[in-house]
Amino acid sequence: MQTFELTLQNFWLSVRIAGYQGCMALLLDTSVLEPDQRADAFVDAMGRASVPCAIHLENPERVSARMNVWNLGAASLFRSESTGMRLTRTPRHVRSASMPVLAIALQEIGIGHLDQHDEQRRVPAGELLMTDLTSTYDFSWPGTGASQCLYVPMDRLGLPIDTVRDAATRPHHSNLYPVMIAHVRELFRSAALLETDPAAEQLGEASIELARALVASIAHANPDASAPRSALAMTSIRRYIREHLHDPTLNPARIAHAHNISLRQLYKICSDNGFRIEQWIITQRLQKARDELARPATVDLP
Repeated sequence: MQTFELTLQNFWLSVRIAGYQGCMALLLDTSVLEPDQRADAFVDAMGRASVPCAIHLENPERVSARMNVWNLGAASLFRSESTGMRLTRTPRHVRSASMPVLAIALQEIGIGHLDQHDEQRRVPAGELLMTDLTSTYDFSWPGTGASQCLYVPMDRLGLPIDTVRDAATRPHHSNLYPVMIAHVRELFRSAALLETDPAAEQLGEASIELARALVASIAHANPDASAPRSALAMTSIRRYIREHLHDPTLNPARIAHAHNISLRQLYKICSDNGFRIEQWIITQRLQKARDELARPATVDLP
């Protein structure tokens, strides 16, 4: 295999910086390129859709690939189909700037292999793989392979990073595992139409909610997990806040009362999950205001 260094900022970071809101479906189709251009084009396209890592091509002289990306607000969809390849993220790559992302991927064609957090996983077609893109890993598929991936920003999960990492090693331990498989499959079935739907951002939020529920469910099923109840409580707290953002009386005391816990308990749960409740309320309200002003019906408002 020939190795290429991928040093471009990942797709998520470029999206946030550029303020990208439009359609960006096709990233790469090597069938329209000359053979000697395909390896470099593959590296460039993968750089736009993943985090810094080294790319090893099974056969650099015979690269065939097609990559697509669709935007669903805070979430994103990425499909990659290619000849054999391997992605290696080292400690040096981890130290470079990149947006913390959880990748939830459905293996579509071929067999994927992931080595991460001292766990080696073999993922045949039809099964789900969760990858913590904030850490080192080694992922590959031999021959022709394809994957449908839902990218979820870690900060939108609102769960402890250790809880997410532990859940990523055993997604099949949750009753929500087949639900997530069905959800990812349906997202990609009509990705182009869904991206342009007026409710695309809400669909992205729903996908993040399902990812959070999956992680919390896995944590709850593990008796050795550090704080599964805290993670589940955090999910309920975040949902309550989103449902009452329009209410000017929304504050921590009211949130605690709605969950039958003391204010001290509320802050303890938030602290355990690395969650700053007042700041998150402000951020969510600003985001809602931005979304409202971006709507065609309100574009002329000052």
